[in-house]
Amino acid sequence: MMLHRTCAVALLALPLAALQAQTRPAGDNRESEAEFIKAAEEGAPERISAQAAIARLEPSGKTSTVRPGSNGFTCTLMPDESHAPYCGDRRGFQWIVAAMSHKPAPPAGGTGIAYMAKGGLHYETPEGKIVMEPSAQTKSVREPPHWMLLTPLDAAATGIPTRPNAGGTYIMFAGTPYAHLMIYQDPKMLKQ
Repeated sequence: MMLHRTCAVALLALPLAALQAQTRPAGDNRESEAEFIKAAEEGAPERISAQAAIARLEPSGKTSTVRPGSNGFTCTLMPDESHAPYCGDRRGFQWIVAAMSHKPAPPAGGTGIAYMAKGGLHYETPEGKIVMEPSAQTKSVREPPHWMLLTPLDAAATGIPTRPNAGGTYIMFAGTPYAHLMIYQDPKMLKQ
């Protein structure tokens, strides 16, 4: 009798396992939808991420909505080796999509904001210049929790440093259309 019950349980489990295998293509190690949402929400304060849209962002810049939002923010996981959560307002999300797809940054005329409450990473040349793409000459450097103002910046005109420093604020990607202000401050500690 026990053998029959064990076989019945095993046979009932087969369709479930087959269904789960069908939801992810072979070799796809991405998170489930629920895992992805939870991880992406970690990028910003809960008062923002709880109402934000959640989207998958591919390395090519292609996006697919996982959950609609109601506050103008979209959260995702970076499609690089950091897999860090990123939450940006409308302009901030347009900016990251443009950067990932190597398309022009959104035109001047507004400032986006984005949060990376779990930090992220950047690539540095041996001379300390921060670049967008890794190469054989670059090294990966962890970024602490931070938030960003995404607006065209001219480092020479502003006098703001172009490398991480003890002050915690610098212009990342200086001299490119993707230059933006980095602020090392945990977004989850910001008061409303």
